[in-house]
Amino acid sequence: MKQNRSLAISSKIQECKMGNIIGFLEEEFPVSILSGKKSDTKTRSRVFTVDNTLLTMVLTSVQQDKTLKNSVDLYYMIHQKQKTQAIEELSQRMLAQKEEDNQKTIKKAGRPKTYSLHLRKSLEKDISLNTAAYSKARDRVSIELANELFKASRIEQAQNEYTHWNGYRVFSGDGTYIQMQDTESIREKYEVKHHGVASEGYPQGLLEVIIERGTGQLFSFKLGNRHLSELSLFYNMLDDLPPKSLVLLDDMYNCFEIISKCKRLGIEIVIPAKRERNYEAIEKLADGDEIIMIKTPDKRSKWLDVKEKPAKILLRRMQCKSPEEGDYVLISTILDKNIAKEDFQLLYLTRWDIEIGIREVKTVMDINVLRSKTPDMALKELCISLATYNLIRKVIYTSIKDLPFSPKGDFIHQFYTFNQDILIDKKGRVYNRWSTGRRRTETIDNKTNTTEAKTQQKIY
Repeated sequence: MKQNRSLAISSKIQECKMGNIIGFLEEEFPVSILSGKKSDTKTRSRVFTVDNTLLTMVLTSVQQDKTLKNSVDLYYMIHQKQKTQAIEELSQRMLAQKEEDNQKTIKKAGRPKTYSLHLRKSLEKDISLNTAAYSKARDRVSIELANELFKASRIEQAQNEYTHWNGYRVFSGDGTYIQMQDTESIREKYEVKHHGVASEGYPQGLLEVIIERGTGQLFSFKLGNRHLSELSLFYNMLDDLPPKSLVLLDDMYNCFEIISKCKRLGIEIVIPAKRERNYEAIEKLADGDEIIMIKTPDKRSKWLDVKEKPAKILLRRMQCKSPEEGDYVLISTILDKNIAKEDFQLLYLTRWDIEIGIREVKTVMDINVLRSKTPDMALKELCISLATYNLIRKVIYTSIKDLPFSPKGDFIHQFYTFNQDILIDKKGRVYNRWSTGRRRTETIDNKTNTTEAKTQQKIY
């Protein structure tokens, strides 16, 4: 990293810290998705219109306190700000109109013209701090609009030294589990079972994401239940990727159905081959580097109802050595002989970016546990939180456009965690002062963080 570039980044981060994150998000909020929405008179007279509610949900997602009460308090400040700005704008217009009328040489007969401010109805009175109106307004926000917000939050044409590789736009894909509230409706859809028997634990959802290298943004996501295959979710997400995409995946995705669909859609992949696979050697390029052909397996994947058509697929098989001196094999659908095996190996090392991205999405954005109590609202909460993450990434991208999205030098913690009290260890685990599962016989002295009594270790 060049010194002047580092200084520019540090200055931008400090500016974000000293300023208000709300201001940055308001600037990046894609109002274009609301421009074509029709609203009746009743909607326009509401305090919590669709755009106000959506903005409040975005701003709430970066708060540590995500309660309805805090959201209403947050919007109260925004409402007062909007009211002040509206009064200033109307006052300026009124003074300009009055000055223009005074300059007219021909005066009309009759009473002098009166000038007054006319605020729109939703700004005339202060809003109530009762949470009922905001709760109903959140229900009126459709999941389609939340999805539009997520799509509008993406950087569509990112261009830097790290987003592309040999003409391909690079992505990484992976999945994780998130905890959900234990309500009847959520348990019905996301209940965890063991051998067909319902678990006593909380419901969990399976979140599959695709993250773009270079921007750190989420390009696509899907939410399913714990018992749905990650492969089936990712299989459907492939339709969202543009042609000339290159996806870095782990060994779990090394199956014929995924490889076949990627070839059909013009998407390239790089995957490790930890498991043995029958193949036919076609051409040897160098030692440990060859072109192979795989055929449709006899046993097809059970998670896919409509299977890919039988085919013979050419792949590049490369034997590599890890930094720890271990041997492993990479396979890729890219057959270009001009690209060295070492370039593929260096490329695949960057797949770790998605592990950092998922950790940030879950812990930094604080959605490791979704708070909504219905499936639809939980999906909206997740969608808006991921869109907000992308908006923050968009702000940071403008400052580090030509720098890689690196696990060793990631800046989203510096940008965002000043608003959080949580502590995160090196593995991305969230904790307070002591880990769960330990019980102290006496309270902790907050000044010294110590106690005279010994800590008792108990296994629950």
